[in-house]
Amino acid sequence: MQFSLKKYLFSFFLFIQVSLLMGQTDSSVLKIQTPQKDLIDYLRHYTKSKGKAPDASMQVGKLYRTYLPVVGYGPAVGFVFGGGISFSSLLGPASNTHISSALLNASVTTKEQFYMNLRTNLYLPNDKWILQGDFRIMLYAQPTYGLGIHKNESDSGQNMRFNYLRFYEKAYRNVAKHFYVGMGIQLDKHFQIRDEQLDLDLPGQRVTDHYAYSIAKGFDPEKYTTLGLSLDLLYDSRDNSINCYKGGYAQLSYRQNLSFLGSTQNSSSLFYDMRKYFVISNGVVDKSILAFWTWGQFNTSGNIPYLALPSIGWDTYNRSGRGYVQGRLRGTNMVYMESEYRFPLTANGFLGAVVFVNGTTASSNFQSQPLFNSTAIGYGAGLRVKMDKRSRTSIGVDLGMENGNTRRIYFNLQECF
Repeated sequence: MQFSLKKYLFSFFLFIQVSLLMGQTDSSVLKIQTPQKDLIDYLRHYTKSKGKAPDASMQVGKLYRTYLPVVGYGPAVGFVFGGGISFSSLLGPASNTHISSALLNASVTTKEQFYMNLRTNLYLPNDKWILQGDFRIMLYAQPTYGLGIHKNESDSGQNMRFNYLRFYEKAYRNVAKHFYVGMGIQLDKHFQIRDEQLDLDLPGQRVTDHYAYSIAKGFDPEKYTTLGLSLDLLYDSRDNSINCYKGGYAQLSYRQNLSFLGSTQNSSSLFYDMRKYFVISNGVVDKSILAFWTWGQFNTSGNIPYLALPSIGWDTYNRSGRGYVQGRLRGTNMVYMESEYRFPLTANGFLGAVVFVNGTTASSNFQSQPLFNSTAIGYGAGLRVKMDKRSRTSIGVDLGMENGNTRRIYFNLQECF
């Protein structure tokens, strides 16, 4: 079943109203004066540890770690084995410096895949500078489903294998309260690309979406690079970038890919990322939060190679599009919207839960499908376990569903957004 944009917006705002009501009824329960607990507290209790107790609050300059082993299964990757480490630290006084964070994970799969990701969000003393990084090395396999939003939910996709290198680094300078300006360098390199369904020797040929797009736009279907510079504006009033209770975040980035730097073609794009958080129930230990997230990417000039186009699950933390497999939705231009309600399940804040709904619309200038012509809906719920109460780091397990009610499981270290 395919939802129209009007139906999505109706569902979206209905969800907001239900969330507000849920938050109001929760407030009386959370007024219990119970100390906050995390996994470390429970492990110390059950092992009767007599060692030095952890710091009650984060110490400046000290590095804190949270670990998450990863064992899972996905139709596109087979069985997955790996792990993730979340780092957090205060690089300046807590009174005027946000918590810095980094997330490192690496995995191998039974389908001969390997990937390693490092994402960083560093706040230097007094929040004078913010450094954001996204680095990836991937020997990968993933099906592609064409550009735009398609109604055929049974489409199994066209299998691809490729190697991918990403290097993003941005530096922002504070210019006013919560406001920053910055620049960055961004590299996306795809190589050893193989369309497994492509067969040009068959009578009539069997041509894939990736191959047809690449040939039409002048790209080598086996390798291409986008390398450019970005100009960036940033607003960040969040109280915590790992698990925000209040405030907002807005980023606007213009990227120019330049052939003289090594990009396959000259092109440009505009990207935005906006997030807003509201306290619905102000509990003593933990809070109920209503969070909103939207991002969009638009091709403003030239041609961008197929695998570098905006796609679900390829954002910085691979969190967008819960309910869909990574890469299921891709377009020349894309707009993504999500709302999530977060609430505690235990009085001490150790266990929590979320419910969420998201919508994606994508265009295809190759197949003449405009933006907002159709919308794909995802929705679901999840469980949270607090790993570190000082930085508010949690691990999460989410069950997401798409339009066709296909169920998928997602594991997260830190909140989704």
